[in-house]
Amino acid sequence: MPEFEFHLLASAQPSVRALLTALRLPKKWQAHLRLTEGVLIAGRYRPFNQPVLAGEPVTLRFVAPAPLYQPELSKLAIAYEDANVIVVVKPAGMKPHPNQPDETGTLMNLVAGYLAPKPAYITHRLDMATSGLMLIAKDPLSQAILNQQLATKTMARSYQALVPRGIAASGDISLPLGLDPNDKRKRMVRADGLPAFTHFERLEETATTSRVLLTLGTGRTHQLRVHLAAIGYPIIGDPLYGPTAPAERLMLHATKLTWRQPLTGKPLTATAAAPF
Repeated sequence: MPEFEFHLLASAQPSVRALLTALRLPKKWQAHLRLTEGVLIAGRYRPFNQPVLAGEPVTLRFVAPAPLYQPELSKLAIAYEDANVIVVVKPAGMKPHPNQPDETGTLMNLVAGYLAPKPAYITHRLDMATSGLMLIAKDPLSQAILNQQLATKTMARSYQALVPRGIAASGDISLPLGLDPNDKRKRMVRADGLPAFTHFERLEETATTSRVLLTLGTGRTHQLRVHLAAIGYPIIGDPLYGPTAPAERLMLHATKLTWRQPLTGKPLTATAAAPF
């Protein structure tokens, strides 16, 4: 299993546990580091109820399993990279990750090839038909922190889409989503579904289409596609939720991603212009 080690300087905290909480480490990881004595303060393990002085050197040390992605070497569009994460631009039509250990041709296979021999840890996904930004962690601790940002909406994701002309200048869509009992691939608006919220703004309009900016309040499967179809403006090129008019692809692209750098809390942003 890969070994991981992080070094930082502490802020003054009443306890080691308070320090880890201030670093936004999930409780599961705090427990793991306590049990393995993986937190060193000034080079030595310190019980979690003991105080930490400002400026004391902190080391987080642990081992963890690596995901099993078959590495592939191919062109990879990188929008941002640092020691903790990499943000890549997924092409439309490419699967985000394999469903079987020996599967290849997905984005995570390409990222695994780029980072090898170091591992890659997926944080969020895009539909196969959707293009745009995907954030991938380089270690499981950063992955856990980023997943927590997704859950608490500290991370923000914006998309652009083309829909038929006529959509309102802006609006909110709050419709619960659940499984479509007639098609396991699809989701649908249903009263017993999970809460889902989307905000949209019209950016420009042509004789036949409107370009909209979409912001996710929740991250349900196919949320943007189902929500826009439900208000009468399905995304152009959507084979599941739109009319069968010809289009070269689903006109949906993840254009902007904002998050906080794991452990430092520094605000970061990555962007990728829509290719349509």
